Amino acid sequence: MSRRGFKHSARTLATVASLYEAAFDYRLWSVALNQLTQLTGSQASTFWALDAASRTLHPTFVSINFDRRAVDGYLGGMAALDPTVRYLLSHPKAGIVHDDLLGPGDDEETRQYLDWHERSVETRYRLVAQSDLGSGLQAGVALHRARRAGRFDANDLQQFQIINEHLRRALAIGAKLASLTAQLQLTADLLDRNVSAVILLDARRRVVFMNLAAEALNAQADGIRVSPEGIRLAIRSEDERLQGLIAGVMTAQRSRRSVGEVMRASRPSGRPAYPIWATGMTQPPAALSVFRPAVCLIIRDPQRPAGPALPHLQALFEMTPAEARLALRLVAGETLRAAAEALGITYGTARSRLTQLFRKTNTQSQGQLIRVLLTCGPGLTIT
Repeated sequence: MSRRGFKHSARTLATVASLYEAAFDYRLWSVALNQLTQLTGSQASTFWALDAASRTLHPTFVSINFDRRAVDGYLGGMAALDPTVRYLLSHPKAGIVHDDLLGPGDDEETRQYLDWHERSVETRYRLVAQSDLGSGLQAGVALHRARRAGRFDANDLQQFQIINEHLRRALAIGAKLASLTAQLQLTADLLDRNVSAVILLDARRRVVFMNLAAEALNAQADGIRVSPEGIRLAIRSEDERLQGLIAGVMTAQRSRRSVGEVMRASRPSGRPAYPIWATGMTQPPAALSVFRPAVCLIIRDPQRPAGPALPHLQALFEMTPAEARLALRLVAGETLRAAAEALGITYGTARSRLTQLFRKTNTQSQGQLIRVLLTCGPGLTIT
């Protein structure tokens, strides 16, 4: 290979690499566009997304070597008149689109757009690669050349087709990552809305996630201390029990058994004890995931205000008031025998009501019952 051929190949590889890097970090699209613009002998380039439902450009738009006022005018209304945009929306499966595919275009919208383009934009020719990402979303890259540089010819198109194979894969990766990020943000938001403290530990008992309620609980420094290294209780015997619960949950998880354990943690302030529930994650993490939670701890502050629970549980699971009162005490960390004494019923009656709770919540153990109840509403209060 000649030195010139090697340089060209190296530039192509660097451009391809920049496309994949941009797929992982949206902020790097300007870098990828710069390299692509130089590689193809273009004067400008854009990265864009189209929303088929509204038939407009998505807010996602990155441009290289375009005047800011021209970009603002384009996004402010001209994009909807752009014949290329209209063609792309009508042909979502078209991989590569260039000027010759559009035809003369003598309709009013095209003439209005071309008049604006002639006054505001220096480039004349365009070569576009797009991908249909599903759910009405299209995305791609457009190369732009000034009139003096001439049209994109057959050699340009051949080179662009090679680049487009990698662009298509990069866009698919970017779409999946963006969707996963949106799902994670939604999950974190829902967890932050939970009045219970939620703490996730990895297999080394290190904290990998805390919701806002957990951060507030830790800030109280009232019997529970949470750090990146893990969670500790102020009373040694209770801390030993908690560590034992965590170990038991991990052991059960390795054997693919679902286990939920409950205990109470005393508070030096003398306030009501925290009920703590520990359970293993139901699904193993993906092979390459660096986020690998193994144990979920849910901790309630009995003094934290919560919504009305008895009517909530009765409506959701058709519980009787007596069954709902027992359920709430079990969620608060009480044993079945202690709950029976507090409610003034026999242990046998409590066992009978627990059996009914299992049936109505489609659970088979006290741990599973508590898991369901802790996720059924904004908060549970003993009544």
